Amino acid sequence: MSQNLQEETNPKSEVEALERFILNNPELEKLEDLLSEFNIFETLNIVDAEIRHSIVLAWLLNPNSNHGLGGYFARKFLKYLISNNKESLDPSISLFDFEALDITTLEIRREWQNIDLLIILEDAKYVIAIENKIGSAEHSNQLERYRKITEAEFREFKKIYVYLTPDEATPKDDTEWITFNYWIIVNLLEDILKYKASAINEHVLNFISHYVTVLRRHIVGESEVDRICKQIYKQHQQALDMIFQHKPDLLSDISEYLDLKIAEHKGVLISDSTSKSYIRFTTPVLDDSIEKISEGWTASKRILLFEFENFKDRLFVKLLLGPGDQSYRKRLLELFRIEPGFYRRSRLELRRMWHTVYTKDFLIKKDYESNDISEIKKKLDKKFAEFINGDLVKINSFFQDNWKR
Repeated sequence: MSQNLQEETNPKSEVEALERFILNNPELEKLEDLLSEFNIFETLNIVDAEIRHSIVLAWLLNPNSNHGLGGYFARKFLKYLISNNKESLDPSISLFDFEALDITTLEIRREWQNIDLLIILEDAKYVIAIENKIGSAEHSNQLERYRKITEAEFREFKKIYVYLTPDEATPKDDTEWITFNYWIIVNLLEDILKYKASAINEHVLNFISHYVTVLRRHIVGESEVDRICKQIYKQHQQALDMIFQHKPDLLSDISEYLDLKIAEHKGVLISDSTSKSYIRFTTPVLDDSIEKISEGWTASKRILLFEFENFKDRLFVKLLLGPGDQSYRKRLLELFRIEPGFYRRSRLELRRMWHTVYTKDFLIKKDYESNDISEIKKKLDKKFAEFINGDLVKINSFFQDNWKR
């Protein structure tokens, strides 16, 4: 046994690591000072409540709200939305339509037909449906249902369907929705703080400042708090790993169990990378057939991977085409288009970074109600067996029959 391993497993060394973490940690004191600052969203404990974020966004987007911004935020939001999704939108939808638009006629509806936000531009004949997802995933074909409701109600309008998430997660249930990132919301709000501070009152300015802090701290994950946390972890990794190890966390339990299930199927599955939220793997058939040419994704450079997405109220697996050489990605997408019924999202235009071609639910919201990991593991065992003996066999066979390296 090496000296390093002895130190890692030595109880005395572990206690000493915890003592160093507690006694010699000025960064921890700074972190505590930052977190002690008053923030209205944290005080009300609504930092990850989707409906509260939708309320704030509706307020900001409404040019007639009492924020004093008029249509500034709404116009910039719409222009960024169009600009960032040109390739995915109908060619008749133009950025210039929104530049010349009378934004004061904009109407906002919240929770209309269960759609989080609906922007209606009656004069320009545009309707924009927004599904706001923070920490949860779509369910029960909700995006398809929302799209059909909107199409039926607004037949003569140009329609845009927006899937708003912290990390550009791709929508599963429908092929017409485009992604929009909370990072853009953060940037737009920081522009307000920078350029519009003199035009709005102090209370509104403080409210927007609090909201930006919450988005950076809890939603998009980049802030002074984030920087300090990373610094503390680098300096006290051993102590923090022990603390995390003993912290009850259902998502971590599920992630660890999935990692174990993948390891149990040696020869059938190959583990790639694991975190609490994402568990990636492949199969020997795919691994032997596909070049390892991905860029900016996993260390293995695999360009096609299965990925479990582990949310607080949903777990599903998807087959994901990652970033890399575009011509090679197009070849793979054309392959999946042979069977568009099975690989539903292969019918979409190729996304720039990540493109999902297959998905399967493992856990849905009601499966989490008991919060009992032993019961959840039983359900995972059943779903895993169904996947291994069903869809995975089909995917491997499909590749063996149709892919020419």
